[in-house]
Amino acid sequence: MKILVISGFLGAGKTTFIQELVRRTGRDFAIYENEYGEADIDARRLREDSDLRVWESVENCICCSGKQDFAASILTISNSLDPEFLIVEPTGVAKLQSILDNIGQVTWERISLLAPVTIIDAQSWQQQRRAFPEIFDDQLSAARSIVVSKLSSDTEADVAPIVSLATKLNPAAELIARASYADISDEWWESLLHRPFADTETESADERAPESERRNHSNLGAPDSHSNHHDHEEIDLETLSLQHAELPSPAHLIWLLDAASAGVFGKLARAKGSLPCGNQWVKFDMVEHAWAITGDEPQEDSRCVFIGQDLLQSGLREVFVPALWHDDAEIKHEHAHHHGHEHSGSQEHHDAQKLHNQPAQRQR
Repeated sequence: MKILVISGFLGAGKTTFIQELVRRTGRDFAIYENEYGEADIDARRLREDSDLRVWESVENCICCSGKQDFAASILTISNSLDPEFLIVEPTGVAKLQSILDNIGQVTWERISLLAPVTIIDAQSWQQQRRAFPEIFDDQLSAARSIVVSKLSSDTEADVAPIVSLATKLNPAAELIARASYADISDEWWESLLHRPFADTETESADERAPESERRNHSNLGAPDSHSNHHDHEEIDLETLSLQHAELPSPAHLIWLLDAASAGVFGKLARAKGSLPCGNQWVKFDMVEHAWAITGDEPQEDSRCVFIGQDLLQSGLREVFVPALWHDDAEIKHEHAHHHGHEHSGSQEHHDAQKLHNQPAQRQR
């Protein structure tokens, strides 16, 4: 069993990357999903899109408090499922180097570690690094491939500062920056499954990457080493997981996401979920001040997770859980008065009608 760790901060797009990897290579995969909070949202997405075997861990982070359970799970997966490849998706606030060290303790002739990948969100990485520099830099420094996601039309402007930081922290890593994953060759996706981690510790990025994908990286030395100490209490992140969430209409969700991005419910770093909004199901995804929603297939139960600092948890429960729902007009009037919300009801209705035709999204 070969283990590939896909790292990246909250909302960077790790699950989307894994879905593309599975689709492009067609190999025998199992997924170890370590979600932050008690809502298995990403695990459900992976199961829906393919016949993947997903092993979930939602109680502890595998880089610190859940290290022993994680190591034991690797052995169990190897013995019971015996997949060709195990993809590990850590929480967005996990230190990659600690995870690699932990896996290294259980590798033997039947279990080996592949060169890890870190995903960086081109739109939010600077805010994330300012808020959590030690974790962000660790994920960047320990990677062997750095993939830039969510690029805008101005790709060069997005990538230039990332190249500068990557060259400083991890000059030996390859950097992949494409406007779409469709622009990355099948050869590169397949190559991720054939790079032993031990070999990449001294091998240059130009030697590792397929020729068609070699760009934006140099060979100036090995990655810097970082301390493995990590305690989630130090970064002061709160998590609120909600089940049985429901809203009267997609327009309500649009309004609430606008309010959340303006700081009404605290400093949200990440929010995601799927819930019924009137007579249709809607999936939402929020990173920092940007959000997107789209129609979703009906689920057995609705689940939402909110991650951030100084969260107004009572307020989130009040507006997302039907049993605590108050009069809509009163809530909208109160928040509009205090936070200057300018999104008109007619526009909300128009946006809601378009949900199943095209996703709605907003960036601030």
